[in-house]
Amino acid sequence: MTGSAAPSTPSSLPPWNGPPSESEVEETADRPRAGTPTRPGTFDGRAHNFRKNQAQRRSARRGRLGELLVVAIIILGIYTIVTARPYSSSNYSLPPSGPTITVNFGSPTVSTISCTAGGTANVERIPFANASQPIATGDVILRVSEIWDGDHIGDPGVVANATPSNVCAGAPPSATTVWYVVLEARNGTNLLTYTEASAWTSISVGPSNLGIENGSTFILVSHASYAGTGRGFALVGTENGSVIRGVLPL
Repeated sequence: MTGSAAPSTPSSLPPWNGPPSESEVEETADRPRAGTPTRPGTFDGRAHNFRKNQAQRRSARRGRLGELLVVAIIILGIYTIVTARPYSSSNYSLPPSGPTITVNFGSPTVSTISCTAGGTANVERIPFANASQPIATGDVILRVSEIWDGDHIGDPGVVANATPSNVCAGAPPSATTVWYVVLEARNGTNLLTYTEASAWTSISVGPSNLGIENGSTFILVSHASYAGTGRGFALVGTENGSVIRGVLPL
């Protein structure tokens, strides 16, 4: 009787080469199998790619919105500059570059005169005493205003009827045309008239921009007296960057 033979190794099994190395184990662990959820802490998987793509799209949209906002701001700035209106002499915006020119008046006197075309006018003579610097009519405007709130009393449609010797050589101002002013020289000759609509106008042939001399007189010709009614007479303007200002309660 023979001894038992050693069991044979099936030929279909691969030869055994020992346990796998550490690198093979790590590579196998890092590579998920089909249908296996992504392990916590890893960056693989469809959910992560979806979130990443969404974030990229949101970032692109924000970038486009930022560019559109910058373009809109630039267009608005250009429109503002193009459509801005220049300041006029009556729309003061910058600080004066020189000292204020102060105008001083004498005490006004009030009287009533007869006009050539009939009727009477109220006359308030306002002496021009002096100014801290020489000024001319072309540098100033005249105003009659309410002292407490500064509202102007306008003169729509007024006609300044004056000659060198008569401050009311036509019809007097009415309740709607209100007032005009005559500039009288020191020798008593009427030189210019002033209305808000026409500014300074020469009574005879000559320039309308004249130096205002000390001792000349502003004659306010009106429908009714403003004396003691809370109104004031103002001479304002600019000269070489300096503000001209003279105010007198009537």
